[in-house]
Amino acid sequence: MFKVNWQYRIIAAVLALFFWYLISGQEKVEIWLNVPVEIVNLPSDHMIRSGMVGSVRVRCRGTSTILNRLETGRISYTLDLSGIRRGSNVVVLDPKNINLPRAMEVVEISPSRLELDVDRILTKTVPVRISWQAHISPDFELKEIRVEPEHVRISGAARVVERIEEIESRHIEIRDETPRRVIRKVGLELFPEVDSSVGEVLVEFVFGPVLEEIWVRKPVQVIADEGVDYRIEPDHVRANLALPKTLLRTEGWRDGIGYFIRIDQEMEPGVHELQVGVDMPRDGQVVEKRPETIRVEIR
Repeated sequence: MFKVNWQYRIIAAVLALFFWYLISGQEKVEIWLNVPVEIVNLPSDHMIRSGMVGSVRVRCRGTSTILNRLETGRISYTLDLSGIRRGSNVVVLDPKNINLPRAMEVVEISPSRLELDVDRILTKTVPVRISWQAHISPDFELKEIRVEPEHVRISGAARVVERIEEIESRHIEIRDETPRRVIRKVGLELFPEVDSSVGEVLVEFVFGPVLEEIWVRKPVQVIADEGVDYRIEPDHVRANLALPKTLLRTEGWRDGIGYFIRIDQEMEPGVHELQVGVDMPRDGQVVEKRPETIRVEIR
């Protein structure tokens, strides 16, 4: 009997398997997917301070056949923020914004809503303040700090940027007993949610010896060609000089100071008023001269 009907038995088995596959393929199943969130229509002058997520978990329902063919890499949630306003915003996540095949349905979205803190973007220019400390000799001091650029343009959440009056650099340590010129490139200490036009600045420190003012009186040296007949008045000058303290503690420091005038060969006979020049050691400065000029009579 089996040998007579074996063809029908095979056909029946094949049909049974086909109908089982067909029925099982139509069975509804559920899966969880991680779906990335894509923001659209956010106003260009607004920013999200907090509450935003990069992806949401979505529970989907569909036939096993469709789920097996599902390309999860192409699925995303489109978050339209065209109606967003400054401050706190509650955005309910709508299943319609997920680009799933029509034969699938969204059962649940987690989280189901977002609480977004939104602020407008503010941009302004502020100065850079250098944070520094120098471990140097007490006979040296800072003369000048140069910063390039001196001001930077910052932008960010208005509630933060409005309170910023300056941007501080990262701390600089200088360890040199007698520095003269120190150049450093240093980063900026930026606030959270704030961007800067530059990330670092170039800082130049100019140091020099501590100066002390002292009056020095000396005769005036005349520099002139041989054979020039002249007479000067007065023949001594007093000057208030700012000199390094370390120099004033050495013997013979006055020998390095000189006052002079220069008589040019082209000068006509007669009376002239010539500026007094000063020779002095390195770092010395002239505060005041008495007199400023010398009366010279060329005969």
